[in-house]
Parts: sequence; structure tokens; C-alpha cells
Amino acid sequence: MDIAKPSSVPAPEPDGGEMEGLVWGYRFSESGAAELLHGPALREALEKQDVWLWLNFDLGEAGVEAAIASLPHLPPGAVAMLLSKDERQHISSFGPMIGGVIADYESGQSPDVRRIVRWNFVMAPHLFISARRQPGHTLRQLNQDLQTGRLFPDVPRLFDALIHEFTSATSYILNDLTNSLDEMEEHLLDQQELGFESLGLVRRRLVRLHRQAVPLRAVLVHMLNDPPNWFDRRAIEDCQRVADRMDSLADDLESLQERAHALQDELKAREAEKTNKRLTVLSVVSALLLPPTFITGLFGMNVPGLPFQTGPHGFWFACGLMAASVAGMLVVLRRVRMI
Repeated sequence: MDIAKPSSVPAPEPDGGEMEGLVWGYRFSESGAAELLHGPALREALEKQDVWLWLNFDLGEAGVEAAIASLPHLPPGAVAMLLSKDERQHISSFGPMIGGVIADYESGQSPDVRRIVRWNFVMAPHLFISARRQPGHTLRQLNQDLQTGRLFPDVPRLFDALIHEFTSATSYILNDLTNSLDEMEEHLLDQQELGFESLGLVRRRLVRLHRQAVPLRAVLVHMLNDPPNWFDRRAIEDCQRVADRMDSLADDLESLQERAHALQDELKAREAEKTNKRLTVLSVVSALLLPPTFITGLFGMNVPGLPFQTGPHGFWFACGLMAASVAGMLVVLRRVRMI
């Protein structure tokens, strides 16, 4: 879901009931409508598997490890994936289930590339489990969408929506960075001062985005190349659309990085030009002062026989000689086109 501007007020997260560490548990009807479940009703739905469920856990809560390990129909590998502290984005298979680690932005007023978090997931035909240690923007936004009546008929559509939400938040950041680069280019074209610090900040944010976008694209490619057997054609097509959007986002990111690099090269060239101009001025001044310095040094020698010592106008003759030497040096500098 594309966003024009992220929500500034987080929605309250439903109480998970008796299951330790559970932030929310949803049961979905055939039409995709979500219903909150608690306690025994949730455990009964987990056992029956007649509808599909979404469980979201807070890994910072006490007793959450035991609660996840006690969930029915979860192989040990899936449990380990949900409890993993691995920060690397990746995906793995556990029989009919697949799971992995996905990046997200820390929940707040707006997505911020400086505050990246991770959430783990495992999904099967009738179950989607997410687990996080810090509240994230993507999970929170999908929770808000469910509360306003958004429909998810199956598990793959929920996963695709989560990835779409992350790409939408990333696009929001990219638009902001694009505007910043546009302003910097305008400043350079208008011959205004532009420091390396502001450009460096944009480049750092682009690098951080690139570190998240490329591994996520690899996760989606892996899922397309080796989809679970319960993915139908529609699920694969939806996943392909998400992957295509991620590819487009990665291309835009690389294009912005190239623009930022070109802008830095232009800024370096401008700074080098200013430095060269200053050095030219210093060189000209030094060249102009060289003959008078030689003359004053010559007349400052304490030896007999120096000219103009006995006449009343010796000082003025020496000053005239220095002025003539400066004029001569100016002629020489113009001949060699230094000024």
C-alpha cells in the first residue's frame, strides 16, 4: 500500500490474552476479514487449522520462548527461526513452512533509515507467525489496516502486503532524499555555497537504504525460484509483482547513489577550482614582491660601494627601482598569461 505520509499516531496493539508474549492474534474468514482471538479460542483454532491465523509475538517479553515452542505443528527449525537474533535478512524452508528475517523501520512518527529493526517470520498455508524485539512500522501499519477492515484471504497476500508496506516507506524516504539532492543541485547551479556535510548525510542514508534493499530483493528472488508447494499461480504472480517493485526501488536507489556521487565530484571540482584561484593569487603576489624583496635585500647589505648612499635622493631612487621592477614583473606575468 502506497503511503503519502506515514501515520503519526500509533494504534494501540491488542492484548494477546493468556499466551505469553503474544501482541495480537487474528483469525481470518474465507473472505479475508480479520477477527481478534484470545486464550482458549486461539489455541483451539491453532489445533484445528480450519482457518488461517496471524500471530505476532514480542520477543522481549518473559516467557515468549516457551509460548512459541508450545505452538502446535511447528518444527524445531521454525521455532529457532522465530527466536533467532540474526540481523541478516534471509529465508529458509522447514518442510511445507518457510521463514526468515526481514528488515523494517522502527515504529515512530515517520520511517527513519537511521532506526532499522528486524522481524522474524514463519508462514504455512494456515498460519503466519511474526516475532519482533522492537515495534516496527510495517507490522504496526498492517495491524491498523486490519482494524479498518482490510481483507487478506490467504497468507501470501499478507506477506506481500508487509513487503509492499516496507517498500512504500522506503519510497517515502527516497522521495525525501531526491528532494534534498534536487535542492543541492540548484544551489550548485546558482553558484551558492554547499558544504560536504549535507551531501555526506544524504549519501550515508542512501548507503543504509542500499544495505536493506539488496538483501530483501535477494529474499524475494529466492522465494520465487523455490516457492513452497502450497503457493498457487496467483500467489507466485503476487510475489513476482512485489519482487518487481523491489527491483524498481533498488534501481531508483542506485540511480540516486550515482547522482549523489556525481554531485560530490562536482562539489570537489568547485572546491578545487576555488583553491586553484587562491593559489594563483598567492603566486602572483609572491612573484610581484620578489624583485622588490631582492632590491631591499641588496641595499640592506652592510658593504661599501652600494649606489645612492651619498646622494640626497638615494631613497627615492631605490623606491623607483622597486616600482619599476614590479611593473616589469607585471609585464612578464601577462606575457605568460598568469594574470
